[in-house]
Amino acid sequence: MPHRSKRCGDTDTGTWQNVARSWRRGHLLRRMRLVGLRASRGLVLRLTIPFVVLITVVLLVLGALLGGRARDVYLDRLSGQMHSQALVIASRIDREISLGIDQGELTALLDELRGMTGSRITLIAADGTVLADSDADSGAMENHALRPEVISALQGGSGWTERTSSTLGEGFLYVAVATRGDTPMVLRVAVPLQDVNATVRTMQRWIWLAAGIAIVLSVIVAVIITGRIVGPLQQLRQQARAVAQGNLAARVKPVSTVEIGDLGRAFNTMVGRLASSRVALVRTQARMEAILSGLSDGVVLTDSQGNVLRLNEAAAEMFGADEDAATGLPFLQVTRDYELNRLLQSALAAPEDERRLAAIEHGLNRRTLLTTAHVIEDDAERLGLVVLRDISELRRLETVRREFVSNVSHELRTPLTSIRALVETLEAGAIDDPDVANDFLGRIVGEVDRLTALVEDLLDLGRLEAGRTPLNLAVVDATDLVQRGVDRLRPQTDRAQLKLTVSLADRLPRVEVDSSRVEQVLLNLVHNAIKFTPPGGSINVKASRQGEHLLVEVQDTGIGISETEQARLFERFYKSDKARRSEGTGLGLAIAKHIIQAHGGEISVRSEPGKGATFWFTLPVRQAKGAVRRSAGPGE
Repeated sequence: MPHRSKRCGDTDTGTWQNVARSWRRGHLLRRMRLVGLRASRGLVLRLTIPFVVLITVVLLVLGALLGGRARDVYLDRLSGQMHSQALVIASRIDREISLGIDQGELTALLDELRGMTGSRITLIAADGTVLADSDADSGAMENHALRPEVISALQGGSGWTERTSSTLGEGFLYVAVATRGDTPMVLRVAVPLQDVNATVRTMQRWIWLAAGIAIVLSVIVAVIITGRIVGPLQQLRQQARAVAQGNLAARVKPVSTVEIGDLGRAFNTMVGRLASSRVALVRTQARMEAILSGLSDGVVLTDSQGNVLRLNEAAAEMFGADEDAATGLPFLQVTRDYELNRLLQSALAAPEDERRLAAIEHGLNRRTLLTTAHVIEDDAERLGLVVLRDISELRRLETVRREFVSNVSHELRTPLTSIRALVETLEAGAIDDPDVANDFLGRIVGEVDRLTALVEDLLDLGRLEAGRTPLNLAVVDATDLVQRGVDRLRPQTDRAQLKLTVSLADRLPRVEVDSSRVEQVLLNLVHNAIKFTPPGGSINVKASRQGEHLLVEVQDTGIGISETEQARLFERFYKSDKARRSEGTGLGLAIAKHIIQAHGGEISVRSEPGKGATFWFTLPVRQAKGAVRRSAGPGE
């Protein structure tokens, strides 16, 4: 296990206690803000609404009464005007009759008066006979002796009524007066009720419009009056709410009312003192929040029962939880890990100065979390603090380091052991035999060459991973690039009794690559195919364009590779089954992977045991004006 840093396991207790207390105070402050947001109905509405409702009801009742009376008032006024009009017309007709007017001239006179007054005019004899009418043929009209207005006029001098005309078939307002001549007659004027009703509706609309305007004005006046009364109180309430939400700069403006003014000044004094005492705490809390948010370690604060009070972003990411949603939930429900929960419960049951430390594998991916749990306690409450550090990558790197050292040691030990044995044999006397000495010296040179190749591969891989190997990029023809690399290994395929074919698509694109490095990849893949393909087999190198990439494939009919081995095939020093451990350092495919990634491409393998293998890599098709130097960065 790696040495525990002070940051994770040995963090000063006082520091974490300050962090926990700051979080707790922040939690209480947020609760105060939520309470302050519960606003009640305003005093303005309480005073305004009853006043407005009263005015509205009064105006609506008045509007309804006036609207209902509008027709009666209008009819009274209109009938009075028609009565005056009828008297004037009757006076003139009396005068004309006294001068000896005949029936035709009487009808013409009524038509003339009809045009001047706009009213229908009818002259009726005392027995009800219609003598003349401005709108109809008097000879065709029935006797009017039983008409109410005619009876009233003969008996009292005038009368009026509403009725549908049997002659014209529409409603009229009739006003009749008795003439003052020697011969008793009745003069009647009539106005269509349709015009009367239209005028009444217009009057009612104006009444309702006036009522609506009055209601609006009453609302405005009520709001202004009540606003002046409760304005200072409203301001005090708003500022109090602002303070509850954390705005300690809120102040109340002084007012002339003594009682409210004293209340406002007391409020300002209270807020000022509160702001002075909270500035340092808020600043400290903000710093702690910034520190905790930036920590790569997970930090969880719980209550004495193990319910989560706060957790930082790193902890939320470790557990796949939401920071806000996790608040208030049991620690076990948030972490979904019984071992972590047991560690916390053990710490909560222990004294404050005791800590619990363990490396726990968490989650389906079995990440290793170096976990510290202890208690923070004061007079108010008892809290649990859990600090988690993900050391999975450290363990993986440690494993990789051990494997690397083991592999390098193994690869160096074998040729060195052979060289030592050969040298000891020569020292024992074999050097005196020329044939044996030459054979042994040749073997020593071969082992030295093997060591040199191993060291060169290690240095090359190290430079590629560190990004210190420059790529001499140039735009080349893909056909020439592939063909040149394959031709270099044809003698080896012939000696291995293998058939080597090249399948190139028409019009392969030009690519911008480091030709020597790409040839190194191609040679490595073809060389592996040669080593692991039995005599009589075949190797086919294909190249084609796939979208914006050049795809190169090396297919063989060899022994194939299992699926579990394919995942590790491009790791350094990794070799497959025993048949693949006979030669090579195990670095070729790792170097090839970094070269292809440095060009912006991909490399992989498809295979089934006993059915051969297909190694493939891609290179992006690029257009460039000339050669460019580029470093091969790690992970490219």
